[in-house]
Amino acid sequence: MKQTKQRFILLALTALLALFAGCKGESPTAPPPITGTSGGGTGGAGAPPPVGSNIVLTATTTAPFTASTSTITATVTLNNAPVANGTAVEFATTTPNANFTDTADNPTTLIRTTTAGIAKITVTSSVAQPVVVTATVNNVTKSITLTFQDPTTPIIPPSTAPVITAVTPANGLPAGNQTVVITGSNFRAPVRVLFDPGNGIAAKEAFATLVSPTQINVISPAFDLGVSQQLVVSITVIVEAGAPTEQRTTKAAAFTYTAPVLTPVVRALSPTSGPIDGGTRISIIGDAFEAPVQVFFGSAQATVLTVTFHEIDVMSPAARDTAPNGSGAVTGPVDIKVVDVNSGKSVVAASAFRYVNKAQITAITPNQGPFTGGTRFTIDGTGFVDPVAVVLDGIAASVIKVSGTQIIGISSPIAISSCADSSGPVVVTNIDNGDSATGPIWIYRVLKPVIVSVTSTPVPLGGIASVRVANASGFPRITLGTTGVNITSQTDNGDGTTTFTIQVPNSLTLTTASCPGAAGASAPQPTAFDVTYTSLTTTCTDTLKGGLLVTPPATPTLTLVPTAFAPFSATITPPVPPSVTPTVTNPPPQTVTIVNTGAGPLSILSVTTSGAGCGNAPGQISVTVPSPQTLSTCDTAPITASYKGTTAPSNAQCTVTINSNDLNHSPKILQITGSSQ
Repeated sequence: MKQTKQRFILLALTALLALFAGCKGESPTAPPPITGTSGGGTGGAGAPPPVGSNIVLTATTTAPFTASTSTITATVTLNNAPVANGTAVEFATTTPNANFTDTADNPTTLIRTTTAGIAKITVTSSVAQPVVVTATVNNVTKSITLTFQDPTTPIIPPSTAPVITAVTPANGLPAGNQTVVITGSNFRAPVRVLFDPGNGIAAKEAFATLVSPTQINVISPAFDLGVSQQLVVSITVIVEAGAPTEQRTTKAAAFTYTAPVLTPVVRALSPTSGPIDGGTRISIIGDAFEAPVQVFFGSAQATVLTVTFHEIDVMSPAARDTAPNGSGAVTGPVDIKVVDVNSGKSVVAASAFRYVNKAQITAITPNQGPFTGGTRFTIDGTGFVDPVAVVLDGIAASVIKVSGTQIIGISSPIAISSCADSSGPVVVTNIDNGDSATGPIWIYRVLKPVIVSVTSTPVPLGGIASVRVANASGFPRITLGTTGVNITSQTDNGDGTTTFTIQVPNSLTLTTASCPGAAGASAPQPTAFDVTYTSLTTTCTDTLKGGLLVTPPATPTLTLVPTAFAPFSATITPPVPPSVTPTVTNPPPQTVTIVNTGAGPLSILSVTTSGAGCGNAPGQISVTVPSPQTLSTCDTAPITASYKGTTAPSNAQCTVTINSNDLNHSPKILQITGSSQ
């Protein structure tokens, strides 16, 4: 208590000194008590600020961006040791638009206390400016300046690298001496322009006649094409050539040298065959093609569609027009001739194209198969050219062998969503020339399942049965009545049937029959269940009515009818006059019947009575029990009880215990009570 009073007096004196210093416009020598946490918080009464302490101020950044923050740390020591925890440090700033963010009101003066000699404050400024923050501990003040600045976007200097955007013209003669205009950007003299064929051929420099920032004019150099008829070169532009600031750019395949007189060359045709009616689009691959050209199939001129240096696209004429007199053979190979109209030069590709009969389908054998595929078929007809594509009902088939008049293939499986066949036309397409033919209908058969047999002998609940199904396919499901069963295995019998092994659920509900002589008691009976097979893949189903006889478990079940004896009550009638003996009216006897409601024999091992109330004397309960015996299903055994009251009020209680081989093996207990009133 004494220490508390001394501390209170010291704090009060400190507060008065701070108030006096504030009135004289000087920094406080002891900040007032504050609330919060120490060490950068605002809590605790604080320790008296020492005189002559050392303050070191640091900031997370001294050049923050406007609207961001910087945290200032004041490290306060005395005699090279941290000041006491809770020493008050007054932070202040007088810079406009600057404040501390440590509290919601964003003050410009805030007192924090030290932890391990450290106190922290966070400062921000809404404008770019120097912000001076001071920290005062008693008679010592230190300051730090933060220079807030607006974020700046770095200026990226434009690229000075040269760029080629176009070369005009893009082709010329091998003799060169042709003006070529190169357009682009960042062109700067002196320049060098190189025409480079690559492939081991030396590059040549073009003479520049004009240089501007966006255009260079050059005279193309000459190249010897040798046996070639075309040479493709890249163009490289070097700006500020020879200087340390030299830069270059290259445009690949920018210029093409072409021989002045072209001799066409045919290297390949695609496709190499087509129907006799013509109309097949054919690409002629080669070199030195130059429009205008003429293309002949034998004696018939084809329609030219497009011409490039390496390719001519044409439509084939009809085969009957290819013979000189118009009546030659309509099938077989013909020569292809390409003529350069300007030079008159030509080239002939002997027997390069073959006319075939138009594809026709005359028959397919067989014309159907299972939806699972795998059926081998033969298509007869004419005009088949290997390779071919065969489609059955919209599904591509596998092709094994092709001749001009016959195709052998294997059907592919088809996805189905209902228990119905799917059919569609047979289509054959010659892949090379696109000729196709549509033939008869192909049928994908969805075979309907048939339950051939089910286990013929009765099967108990939880037992195992087998179901044999013809045309089983896909994912199977088997139900007994409406209850799905577990399929434990399935076996392909190799004769189109599948045997499924199933487990009969214990949850099946069997029919019951009333037990005669025991009203209200019934026993489960063997029950015939419908067996249903369903293919979840095809949704096809088949049901065998009453296909499986299920029997109840061969276990006994002891049932009592009724389940208990009603209390006995003997009525005593008072005598009139009192000297006459009272009249006692005894209740009639009662019977509880033991019934076997199970499918196995029930053995009654013993029926015993116990208790002082059991007997034949007045006021006791007389019980007649069956001898040990075995009861078949719905057999009964009675237990009879009677009560003989006395002339005086009394109570009796008797216990009957039945021991048997009932499924739960627990004895049955019957309590019998009687009273005379």
